[in-house]
Amino acid sequence: MKDDKKNNKKKKNKIARVKDIKGSNSLYAGMLWVTLFPLVIYGIVIMIYISFTLTNDVAKEARNNLRNVSYTVKEAYGNMYEGDYNVVIYGDDIDFYKGSSDMTESYGMIDSIHEETGLDISIFFLDTRLLTTVRDSEGNRFLKTGINPAIVTDVVTNRKEMFYDNIVIGNENYYAYYTPLMSEDNDTALGMIGVAKPASEISRMAFIAVAKSALIIVAAMVITALLIIRFTSGIIATIKKIMKFTNEIADGDLSTELDPAVANRSDELGELGRLVTKLRGSLRRLIERDALTGIYNRRYAVNKLNEFKNDGIRYCVTIGDIDFFKKFNDSFGHECGDVVLKEVARVLREGMAPFGYATRWGGEEFLLIFENMDLDAAGLATQGVLDKIRALEVNHEGKIHSVTMSFGVAASDKERSMDEDVNAADMLLYEAKEGGRNRVVFRAEEEKEDISKEEAGDTEAGDTEAGNIDAGNIEAGNIEAGDTEAEKPEEA
Repeated sequence: MKDDKKNNKKKKNKIARVKDIKGSNSLYAGMLWVTLFPLVIYGIVIMIYISFTLTNDVAKEARNNLRNVSYTVKEAYGNMYEGDYNVVIYGDDIDFYKGSSDMTESYGMIDSIHEETGLDISIFFLDTRLLTTVRDSEGNRFLKTGINPAIVTDVVTNRKEMFYDNIVIGNENYYAYYTPLMSEDNDTALGMIGVAKPASEISRMAFIAVAKSALIIVAAMVITALLIIRFTSGIIATIKKIMKFTNEIADGDLSTELDPAVANRSDELGELGRLVTKLRGSLRRLIERDALTGIYNRRYAVNKLNEFKNDGIRYCVTIGDIDFFKKFNDSFGHECGDVVLKEVARVLREGMAPFGYATRWGGEEFLLIFENMDLDAAGLATQGVLDKIRALEVNHEGKIHSVTMSFGVAASDKERSMDEDVNAADMLLYEAKEGGRNRVVFRAEEEKEDISKEEAGDTEAGDTEAGNIDAGNIEAGNIEAGDTEAEKPEEA
């Protein structure tokens, strides 16, 4: 009982999988219907046509064979004996002659042909059968028997060769061919030669021929049907893969990939798959990229940080803010602000290429994600990015603008959520702003580190000229810089 339940469950699961792949009422069924149904109809029509054709061909072949044998017998007797055919009647006895030769018991030739071909041969004088290979159930020859008067009229009277497919001899149907026996002057028909074959034999030959053709047709139909099913299944499977890919995109999974088997197809389905892939790329750009700057947006950053958090991948996160950005908009116009944002985004993207991802967090804030990096390395990398920002010269309407940024860097913590990691970096950004801007601030373990670099030429009292390093902070690795900026508007 348990085995039966297990087998039934397996069977149901298999049916469910088939329905999932092919659909219970789907394009698969429709395609099979419009291909296999005409194939079956075509096969049936072909078999019917071939049946009639082969039956007629077998009958025609039988006719030719019977005719040829009748010619052979006629010619053989003509060569063996000279003179006309004649009979001598003695009461109930009839002697059959050709010329002066008595043919009454001359069965050797026709019996030999009968044994080799299976054909029955009869020699008639007028309407009477005098020589024959046809026997009754007891083995007696059908001698001195008459024949249908219509045949006598057709063959003897009208002196024509005739073929019949419905002759009855001894309660059995025969195909028969009759040839008139002419006198030597060829003016009078003295009798006829009849060569016959049982209709059952002809039907058997026709059946075998039809059966062979039918088997070939059925085999061809089965092979064609299997190829159609395989081809259709392949098409449906490909469509299903494209549908799955599209559904995953519709569900918001823009990282999903199209099955390579579909992407590598060279037909219309492959082209469709590649178009959907292009559509996914367009959607990703619309959804994951910032429209103004072209770098990743906040949605992408949140998803990436959640992915790292869920997968247990350590990371560092940096929040940066453009210093005095409001003054760019207020003093030089929003177009200038947009140009500044684009140029800053470009530098951030290029600077973060070896380390992780640069994203626009909102407004003039940017969030940098360092994958599999510790806090010290992330802080130094952020300082390198800040150096590139400091070297940036933004040209707007012929005026060169310098830009600085403030950054806060925090390492991920298993005990914190993603939002708490970002908030930790945001607090350090606040410290960078409060500490004078144009700097990087990060906190490692219990020690607060404030990395910055002063603009070229400005050093605080006690700073060394070589690196603008606060002598009191050398061991901690803290580098401090002033806030002067070329072409930067004054803070309100």
